[in-house]
Amino acid sequence: MSVDAAGYWRLASAFLVSRENPNTRAAYARDLRQLAHALGVDDAVGRALPFGVEDDPGARAAAEALASLPLGWWQGWRDGLDGRLASRRRRVAGVRAFCRWWSRLLALANPVEDLRPPAASAERGQERLGRELVALAPPEVRTLLGVAAAPGPLGARDVALIELLYGCGLRAAEAAGLDLSACHLDEPDDPHVWVVGKGGRVRAVAVPRSALDALEAYLRTARPELRSRDRHPRRDQARHRDADAVFLGARGRRLGRAGVWRAVTRAADRAGLRRDGRRVFPHALRHSCGTHLIQAGVDIRYVQAHLGHASPVTTEVYTHVTAAHLREDFDRAHPRARLGF
Repeated sequence: MSVDAAGYWRLASAFLVSRENPNTRAAYARDLRQLAHALGVDDAVGRALPFGVEDDPGARAAAEALASLPLGWWQGWRDGLDGRLASRRRRVAGVRAFCRWWSRLLALANPVEDLRPPAASAERGQERLGRELVALAPPEVRTLLGVAAAPGPLGARDVALIELLYGCGLRAAEAAGLDLSACHLDEPDDPHVWVVGKGGRVRAVAVPRSALDALEAYLRTARPELRSRDRHPRRDQARHRDADAVFLGARGRRLGRAGVWRAVTRAADRAGLRRDGRRVFPHALRHSCGTHLIQAGVDIRYVQAHLGHASPVTTEVYTHVTAAHLREDFDRAHPRARLGF
């Protein structure tokens, strides 16, 4: 059964409007464009205003067509996805959320209720998982911080930024959105920051000593110098709130998520950590935080709260990565594991 293009995009537009976080909306939009391509739906069809979609016969017809697709079609779509395992799983999760939303809104059957996410192959499961979660070794993190400490206010900013990404396990968007009013650093027993995470969920994150020292040094000297460079404030301050931003760019305005990526990858290049095609990016520091906490014996429930995971199942992936690293160390070191012993 074919899916009406106009009805599909009105349905998709209404779903995207229901998502609060702009980064979440952008990710879902990419997922729905890829699903449209698999369905043969024209992406050039104009999108109408997504209000009252439950009374739109075209949107209902598109939803009914999606609901009539057998589970085998959805499984074939899932198995045909390309990219890394984490990317494919995220796409499936996005489409599942979309179908769950319109099935409840229009009282239709959810065709992907039994669709499982892509799984790693049995013989290479842990190897693939290790590639998906890029975690730096503690000496590599120290090297990264050492080369980030360049002269000038931008160097101080990059050190504080990398310290928070690693020590607090922040996502790039969380670091970019961090406000001065959310920083409670003068509490001697509990310095912390309030972070707005996925889905608008707010959590308090403890700031470790090294990150606290770097952040206070940046706020004391470097940030005022950067802020003074904003000679022509933007009109849309209700959106950017540059004056309350913790991390600023070279022009004195709030550092965006792309700026966070550039700061980390620039330091990784100087540290020589991106040789041989290795990927080092802000989320790698978050993965390193979770992995190192688990390796140090920290309770998984604390790690879940620290990283802002909605489910402990997400946090458990770090236990698998740690187990894979332990097996690699065992294979290298233990005499009984050596070939030819």
